[in-house]
Amino acid sequence: MSATLETGKVAPAATAPKSAKASRIEFANSLRGIAAFAVILGHLGNVYWTMGPMVDILTGVPYVAFAPPVLPTLVPLAWLGPFGVALFFTISGFVIPFSLDQYSVKGFIAGRLWRIWPTCWAGLTVTVLSVVIGVHFMGGQVPFTFRDAASQYFPPFSAIADARRIDSVMWTLEIEMFFYGICALAANHMREGRRTLWLFPVGIFLFWLAVDQAVARFQDYPGFVRRLASFDTDPVFLVFMFCGVALNLLHRGKLTLLQAAAAIAACCAMFASTQYIGHMPFPIDLGYYFAGLAVFVASMYLQAWFRRTRITKFLSDISYPLYVVHGVAGYVVLHALMRLQVNADLAILIAIVLAVAVAYAIHALVEAPTHRRGQRLARRLSA
Repeated sequence: MSATLETGKVAPAATAPKSAKASRIEFANSLRGIAAFAVILGHLGNVYWTMGPMVDILTGVPYVAFAPPVLPTLVPLAWLGPFGVALFFTISGFVIPFSLDQYSVKGFIAGRLWRIWPTCWAGLTVTVLSVVIGVHFMGGQVPFTFRDAASQYFPPFSAIADARRIDSVMWTLEIEMFFYGICALAANHMREGRRTLWLFPVGIFLFWLAVDQAVARFQDYPGFVRRLASFDTDPVFLVFMFCGVALNLLHRGKLTLLQAAAAIAACCAMFASTQYIGHMPFPIDLGYYFAGLAVFVASMYLQAWFRRTRITKFLSDISYPLYVVHGVAGYVVLHALMRLQVNADLAILIAIVLAVAVAYAIHALVEAPTHRRGQRLARRLSA
């Protein structure tokens, strides 16, 4: 592992060959693709058909009568969305400390911005265009303003902009970006596995508790409550992400198994308690999140069984653009297919194939080149 200098920059150190390092976290790469596909199947195979009012709000296109698909009646799909998000959050908590071990704080921040923003811009542009085109051809009204859309292009700034959400997945990108900021502040604690690192999730929990109590007390001031809405939800997921950090420190030998288990138990307890003492605008199904964490832990234990295949590599490569592009655009595609009276199960398949195709195009044209540029900048800033 890299050594940390007094300047805070990371010096090159004797490390395992790149192929060996890659094989040790191949399970995380594979799970990233599985998580993305779980979310897309949950949204297009379940949410569209069971949460019509929310889909109407996001797309601006009115529902039409349709014959529901057979797939959700044969295989329960409602759990896939939160399960996939839980996997994503755990993977991020596990993987991000590796970047901090490789780059300086400045390099880390620059690399993360290049990693997240350009692909986010491409995916959101597809979302906005799909809504505008859908409303033009199928009727309805564009459900957001220019200001609403513009604020979403730079997560996490939309969290404090008091803007209408235009997508059903951007809230998770806000949380990711907040997590990067916290990791930058806690960089040396994470690199060295200091015990003081665990003051960060405790502090985040106490911050959430203060915001949540303020929201409960100031219901007569809706503008104020609206501006605090993101901070009454996002911090609890940040606490959950520290479960992945504990697993990273265990993986790197910075924590013993007992210490990692204690840290995970503490973070899970704080995360779960928010559902009993809080006033959050929407509930969290704790079972799905803990199931996602359990799958990650089991995969980490069995990581020697994971091998890179073409399918897992492809899904891992396109996981981020697939995640940001599939939601609202997929709903608009399903609206159009329902108006053409296409079989509902076939429509789900068509929408998924189109989402994968667009995600691959964004990966090849935007994500891969900008990620490489971000890595070069990060290395230069860390030299």
